[in-house]
Amino acid sequence: QAMLGGSEGFPSLHIPKVEWVQPTLEFLSPTFTEFLLFFVTLILFIASWRDLRRAMIMTFSDHDARLRTLRILNEIEVHLGNYLLTVTLINVGVGIATGLICALTGMPNPAGLGALAATLNFIPIIGPVAMFAVLVVVGLIAFPTISGGLMAALAFAGLTFLEGHFITPTIIGRRLALNALAVLLALAFWTWLWGPMGAFLSSPLLIVALILKDHLLPENSPQLPQA
Repeated sequence: QAMLGGSEGFPSLHIPKVEWVQPTLEFLSPTFTEFLLFFVTLILFIASWRDLRRAMIMTFSDHDARLRTLRILNEIEVHLGNYLLTVTLINVGVGIATGLICALTGMPNPAGLGALAATLNFIPIIGPVAMFAVLVVVGLIAFPTISGGLMAALAFAGLTFLEGHFITPTIIGRRLALNALAVLLALAFWTWLWGPMGAFLSSPLLIVALILKDHLLPENSPQLPQA
């Protein structure tokens, strides 16, 4: 303690202080906690979905209300399944494109980096940022120059920008009969409200809301009189 503190009569030992460690840990701790809580909740929700589904249907005593609830739940399941399939195909495409970028720029193990990009792309915002950081580190280690090491990372940043802001909203909007602008606005709103988990849930929440609107407020329902 005397040596580290530099007391009188002892040589002082100065340990370099890393300023970014504590802020990084403070940022990552709640983030990982949120991810853990989210995935545990999701797993428990999927495991108990059959009982929840039955409970929601049996909540209503009227036969027509039960049938309507059953139709709503069935349609939600089909649309969310299509959404998950579409997102998986998009992420596989991002992984293939990332692998090609890494191969063209001379990065080591382009197939592994592409698979990592496809996996991390399931985590909105944080996944692409983490993949960008991985590409920067690998590039700086593998190449003797900074410009050469950043080529793959910058190309990946452009790819994810196009994918997140244009490609994914357009594909999801067309495949699931959603408006691309509505998908983008939902993504912006829920990301602002809940962060990465909001981004992950934005399209499913939009799908559920539109299905509920179609069943509970059909177009042939009586309209308010014109002012």
